[in-house]
Amino acid sequence: MAGMHRSVYRGSGSEFVQYRDYTPGDDLKYADWKVFARRDRFYTKMFEEETNMNCTVVLDASASMAYRGERAECSKFRYGSMVTACLLYLASRQGDNIGFHCYSDEQHVALPAGRGRGRLNRIFADLTRIQPRGVSRHAEFLPYVVERLRQRGLVVLISDFLETEETLQPLLRGLRHAGNDCIVIQVLDPDEFDLPFTGATRLVDSENGQQILTAPAAVRADYVAAMQAFIERLRGLCHDTETDHLLCPTSGDIGVVLSAYLHRRGTVY
Repeated sequence: MAGMHRSVYRGSGSEFVQYRDYTPGDDLKYADWKVFARRDRFYTKMFEEETNMNCTVVLDASASMAYRGERAECSKFRYGSMVTACLLYLASRQGDNIGFHCYSDEQHVALPAGRGRGRLNRIFADLTRIQPRGVSRHAEFLPYVVERLRQRGLVVLISDFLETEETLQPLLRGLRHAGNDCIVIQVLDPDEFDLPFTGATRLVDSENGQQILTAPAAVRADYVAAMQAFIERLRGLCHDTETDHLLCPTSGDIGVVLSAYLHRRGTVY
């Protein structure tokens, strides 16, 4: 079945790409006899094949993804789930192979890329069943997922990516070295950008239970600067590994975000 994506391989296919000099052993059916008649020299026609693509989405389901501030339409996990559903739906409609992995401190779902009836519905059912909980063990589960990718394709990582700078870069390098196209989608709540709370506030880490009592107004400027620096570091390491980085606040319109991004990546979708 013909796919919708350019193959890295050259051979017989549906679209002519270029000529190259004939070399002994080439199939004569690809020789251009009209060119031979004009130039008295053999040239072989090269075609570009179209193939199906593997699209694998890896979703973080740790406790920090359950956060939802007053300005957000939904929790970070819910937002990430909707992004996952949209991307896999689009890939499935194109006839691509789809896979889904979800983890926190345990593996919730491990579905390698493939096709088949009911596969998309199974993923949708998993997304409604999973509740974000536990500690995010990126260093343990992300390499586990990468090792089980059967073929190269598009790998989409969805998380808030808190405290992942040391883990993420070598992982992305490995994915890119193996020929995968990678997208990092960072989902954050609006509260995480500007710390909007007033008065004395007790902040509790949802994953390890650590608490901090602080006055947000006194630390807001330093916090905003630190958060922006963190986002820029993540964007920088993605740039260094030729990986696309998309920042998604949960207060944003998911339709606008996805349509703008997929338009920018028209060669993939």
